[in-house]
Amino acid sequence: MNFLFLLKNPNMRRLVSANLLSGIGDWFNSVAVLSLLLQITGEALAVGITLALRTLPHLLFGPLGGYLADRFSRKSVMIVCDLARGLIALCFLFVASDADVWLVYAGTFLLVAFSSLYNPSRLAILPDIVDKSGLASANALDQSVFGVVMAIGSLVGGFFVALWGSEVAFWFNSLSFFVSALLLQRLTVATTTDGTTAPAKQRQVESQATDSASYKKAWQQIKATPVVLVILLLTALWPIGGGLINVLISVYAYQVFAAGQWGIGLLYGAIGVGFIAGGIVAQQFQRHTRAIASVSFAFEGFFVLLTSVSPSIFVTAACYACSTVAGGMGNASLNTLLMKYVKPDYLGRVFALEATLSNVLLGLSMLAGGWILTFADPRIVGFAAGAFVTTCSICLGLLIWRAARTAEMAETADDQPAPSRSI
Repeated sequence: MNFLFLLKNPNMRRLVSANLLSGIGDWFNSVAVLSLLLQITGEALAVGITLALRTLPHLLFGPLGGYLADRFSRKSVMIVCDLARGLIALCFLFVASDADVWLVYAGTFLLVAFSSLYNPSRLAILPDIVDKSGLASANALDQSVFGVVMAIGSLVGGFFVALWGSEVAFWFNSLSFFVSALLLQRLTVATTTDGTTAPAKQRQVESQATDSASYKKAWQQIKATPVVLVILLLTALWPIGGGLINVLISVYAYQVFAAGQWGIGLLYGAIGVGFIAGGIVAQQFQRHTRAIASVSFAFEGFFVLLTSVSPSIFVTAACYACSTVAGGMGNASLNTLLMKYVKPDYLGRVFALEATLSNVLLGLSMLAGGWILTFADPRIVGFAAGAFVTTCSICLGLLIWRAARTAEMAETADDQPAPSRSI
């Protein structure tokens, strides 16, 4: 199933359009906020605090987002979060001096908090609106959309702010959330007689009957499904190297290649293009989800390792693009495996746990990376980060292959008709 065929589904078109619009608005807002902070404070500390505030809410609100996704209508959760973010985004318009910086911190924290509540429902709603046969393509498309958002946001966001100013970017971001909410309102998920979506109603009944809304039950489900457990382990280990990789993007551009802001834009643009290509390639290999999930992250780490010996920023950009092609394919495949082997009434919490682990550890790794790079050579750090990601991905990739293969064999055995017994 290709992207064009998938987008013939009106629900998928609306979901993709909503995520694309609000995602681009987020990037414009990020560029505008960081520029505004440097203008009114002149201190990098304010930027550092703002970036740190993008990590903390995932720890506090990510698990709650998973609970809401499994307990209530995922569509309603997403709409409420979009409306809230649309209002919160307006608070940046009132920042005019040092005395107003607290508004930037509060607004950033709240925007990320509602994004943490939003994202588990965004991922978990896919099986409600797409046939099982289309999940692999839907996840591949999600990675390509993420790449489009990053590429447009990183390459266009700076020019947008420079031409029209921060205030226009803040208005655009707010409007993008309201339009996203309107698009999501038009999602058509089967409803029951009381107006509740059918999947949500089923989850409510199951939750009341079995207490499945608790994370204890979700953890029991995870432990009973080895392939899911290994995927979460990979989610926990990859960010240890991934945080260093993120910090190195700006360090390579500024310190190693002396390319300044245009260098940062080039590297982030290459990463975005890589995710776009990764999603496109992933949907061509949707029948090989297990294989892609097993090997892609090792290739991602290998290409990151190559950046440590790159002779120019253009070769570095090519390496980052190749790494995110592999990463985009891997992310799409892992999400498809989770949707396949996690029961629908646990899916929101599993995605929430994955996002919480990833974002919190990524933030800690970025913090450690910033400290390490004050005394260590960036190329050595890049080599170490790439080697760590590659090694972990090879080991856990083998475990994912075996666990998914065992699960597939068990499914095949269950589908076989019982042998007839002669009398």
